[in-house]
Parts: sequence; C-alpha cells; structure tokens
Amino acid sequence: MYNIERSKTGGVVLKCKVCSHSERVNEFDDRHGSRRTQAAQAMLNHSRTHHGKEPVGRPMAKALESWP
Repeated sequence: MYNIERSKTGGVVLKCKVCSHSERVNEFDDRHGSRRTQAAQAMLNHSRTHHGKEPVGRPMAKALESWP
C-alpha cells in the first residue's frame, strides 16, 4: 500500500505505491500518540478511500484474543 522512506531533511515519509500521495510523520501531533502510527493510519485511510484497498491481516487485538 505504501513505502516508508527517509526524507532529505531526516524525517520519515510514507508514500503511496499507486499515486503521488504522501504523509510526512513530522506533520502529526505527539499529543495524539505516535506520529508514525498516525501517519500510517492516514495512509491506510487514503488507500481505502482513493484506491478501494483494505489492509491485509487482522488487527493485533483480535490476534491476541485467540492466544491461550
């Protein structure tokens, strides 16, 4: 769905594999949790909205529920 790259300024950029859309990690607010997680969520939302793609796999919470 996306690639993760370092920018020339040393930041982290998530780039869509299908189009030119990108999310820069440093543009998110630490007060809302991990910036990288916020950028990844924004990129997943972009993939769903603009490309009709769903993430592969299950969220971690459901995977942990099945552990004995």
